[in-house]
Amino acid sequence: MESRSQVVMAVTIATITCATTFVFFRMVSRIGIVKKVQADDYFMLVAWNPALMATKTSILIFYLTLSRGNKTFWWFCIGTLFVVNAAGIALTLLNIFQCRSVGAAFMTPVPKDAHCTDIVTIYLSSAPVNIITDLAILFLPMPILTGMRLPRKQKTILVITFGFGAFVAIVDVVRIAYLQQASVTRLSEMQTSSPTPSGGRDETDFSWYASLSFMWSAIEVNIGIMCACVPALKPLVSRFIPKMLRDAGDGTEKSVALQSNEAIDMAVAHRIPSMPEAALKRYSPPALEPAENDGPMGMMDFLTTPDMDELPAQKCERTQTAMTNTSRATPPATPTFFDFVNLKGKKSMVQMTNRESLFPVAMVTVLFFIWGFEYGLLDVLNSQFQLVARMSAGQSIGIHSAYFGGYLFGPLTVGRLVLKHWGFKACYIVGLCTYACGTLIFWPSAVLTSFPAFLVSNFIVGFGLSILEVAANPFIALCGPPRYSEIRLNISQGVQAIGSI
Repeated sequence: MESRSQVVMAVTIATITCATTFVFFRMVSRIGIVKKVQADDYFMLVAWNPALMATKTSILIFYLTLSRGNKTFWWFCIGTLFVVNAAGIALTLLNIFQCRSVGAAFMTPVPKDAHCTDIVTIYLSSAPVNIITDLAILFLPMPILTGMRLPRKQKTILVITFGFGAFVAIVDVVRIAYLQQASVTRLSEMQTSSPTPSGGRDETDFSWYASLSFMWSAIEVNIGIMCACVPALKPLVSRFIPKMLRDAGDGTEKSVALQSNEAIDMAVAHRIPSMPEAALKRYSPPALEPAENDGPMGMMDFLTTPDMDELPAQKCERTQTAMTNTSRATPPATPTFFDFVNLKGKKSMVQMTNRESLFPVAMVTVLFFIWGFEYGLLDVLNSQFQLVARMSAGQSIGIHSAYFGGYLFGPLTVGRLVLKHWGFKACYIVGLCTYACGTLIFWPSAVLTSFPAFLVSNFIVGFGLSILEVAANPFIALCGPPRYSEIRLNISQGVQAIGSI
C-alpha cells in the first residue's frame, strides 16, 4: 500500500522548526534590543502553537500601529481583523463539532447513530476567506510604504519585507488544489461503496487521501509565521548586519551633511512657515551616531518595530509647506515643481478634447468588457451546474435572482457611498475587489456542488459589478466633450456586448 506518512512528517517537522527559529529571533529582537514586547508579539507566540487566525491577528495588530495618521487604512485593518477572527472562530467551532456526538470524530468506524461533516468539505468552505484575507494583508500596507520618502535601498527592502505575504497566498492556493484533489478522490471512492450516515469516512482511507492537503495546511501556517516575523527582525539585523539595510554613503558624515544641506535648500525654496530664515542659517548638521547606539529609533525602525513612545514627536510631524498650509499661503504665480513632478492642477475631465479623453475612456471601457464577459458566462456556468448538481428550474432562477439582487443593492449602498466620498478611482477598486471575492467563492462552490454557496457567489459578483457600473457609466459620459457623451457610451456598451458574446 502506498504511504505518505514519511513525506508529510518530514515536511511538517521542517517547517515547524523554521517557524520556531523565526519566532525565537523575533523575541530576541523585541526583548534584547527593542526592550519592549507588544500585543502582536504575544499573538505570535500563540500562533506558534500553531494557529493561522492568531498569525493574521498578530500581523494586523502590527499594521494598526502604522495607521494612526491614516483613518482609511485603520478602518480597513479593523475590518480585516474582524473577518479574520470571525472566520477563525467559526472554523474552529466547525472543527470541534464536526460530528454529533463530538467524540465520534475520533472513532473509526463511526458509530451508526453519529453524523459527521467531512473535514475536507469544511476546509474547502473556508478557502475563499483565507485567500481574501491573505491578499488583504499583502496589499493593505503597500500604498503607505511606496509613498514614503526614503532612500531607494531602504524602500525596496521595506516593500520586499512586507511582500513576503505573497508566499502565504501562493501556498494557500496550492493547499486548496490538494483539498480539491482529496475531495474528488473521496467522491470517486464513495461511488464504489454503499453510503453510510458517516458521510463516507468508513469507506475511504481518510488519513491517506487528506494527508497532502493537511500537510499544506501546516506549511501555510508555518510560512505565515515566518513571514510575519520578518519585519520584527529589523532591529536585530540593524545591530549585527547594519550594512544590509543602508545605502552606500549613509554611514559617513559627508552624506549626512549633504542630506542636511539639501533639506535646508528645500526648506528655503518652498518657504516652510514653521522654519524662519534665521533658523535655517544657524542650522548645523547633527553629529553622526554609531550603529550601536540605543537611542530613539528613526522612522524605519518605527515601521518595523512599532514603539511610538521612543520615537520623538518631531520626527513624525509632517511639516507644512506653502502649498499645503492654505491658511497662510497664496497661490504661486508660476507653476510649482517638486522632485521633477509638476504640481500644477490637472485639466478637468469635462474640459478634455476627444484626443485627450481617448486614453482614460479606453481604460474604463475595459471594465465594460469585464462585466459583459462575466454576464456571458453566467448562463453557461449555471446550465452546467444545473446538470451536475441536478438543480430544479426554480433553483436555476434563484441563482439568476441572486445575481441581479446584487445589482439592486450594490448601487444603493456601497456604490453610492464610495463614489460620493472618494470618487471614481476608489469606486473602481472597491468594485473589482468585491467582484474578485465573489469569483474566489466559485471555486469551492463548484467542488462542493453547493447550491447555497452558488447563491452567495452570484450575489457577491453582481454586487461588485454593479459598483463598477456606478462609476464607469457617468465617467464615460463626463470624460470629454459633452456633445459626444452618447457616442462614447454607445461604443463602451458595444464593447460590453462583445464581451458577453
